[in-house]
Amino acid sequence: MWKVVPMCEKQLRDINENDILHNGYFRKCNTYKSGGGYDRFPAIAEERLNMNGNNQFVVQLYGCTLDCPYCYVTRDGIWREYKKFSTDELINYFIESKQDVFHLMGGSPALYLENWYEIINKLPKDKIFHSDLLLVEKEYKLEWLNSIKSNNSLYAVNIKGVTSDDFYQNTNRKFNEELFYSNFDKVVESGINFYLTFTNPDRSKIIEFVRLLIDKYGRNITKDAFIINLIDYDALKD
Repeated sequence: MWKVVPMCEKQLRDINENDILHNGYFRKCNTYKSGGGYDRFPAIAEERLNMNGNNQFVVQLYGCTLDCPYCYVTRDGIWREYKKFSTDELINYFIESKQDVFHLMGGSPALYLENWYEIINKLPKDKIFHSDLLLVEKEYKLEWLNSIKSNNSLYAVNIKGVTSDDFYQNTNRKFNEELFYSNFDKVVESGINFYLTFTNPDRSKIIEFVRLLIDKYGRNITKDAFIINLIDYDALKD
């Protein structure tokens, strides 16, 4: 069963009512509806999968290991009362939504990593499964990652800081370097289809950090990587 949290009041201020599904437990998201933005997922999906990644069915899972002050989902959208849905229920609601991408998000969706394969295996093969890895949620198992490798999946590895201070500023949490690199090693070894994003990185340190990644994992590790600059989320201004 999947613990799904409905859109909270603050989120609903910025969501078109026509995009709200099943009493707010799910929503539709057209990435380029307002002319695009920082998210390059649709372009990367088009290039790597030759599939449309613009129209998304969004499922918001309960819980997070971080406490990011800028979080669009907000604490209410992560920790409020949840409802349990079966995999079959989620797939049926997705198909009913007529969207192209099943976006499993959080919070920290990889808290449920060992179960992602359940959705992938039942998803229509002409649809995309997309979710996010923070590398610090918990210890990953290689068998979990191997189980989510598919021709219609694309993952974002979200790097929340390029130094320990940077990570703490962005997440209010101490950086667990050992866990980060242990999980990164397994992600690379598994061969899953992923790209990197850097959230509000320290610009004076990011080049050094990227060089370390290239030395460790090879130059292709930075293919399609992009920076997410923090912006004020309108619904939080109250």
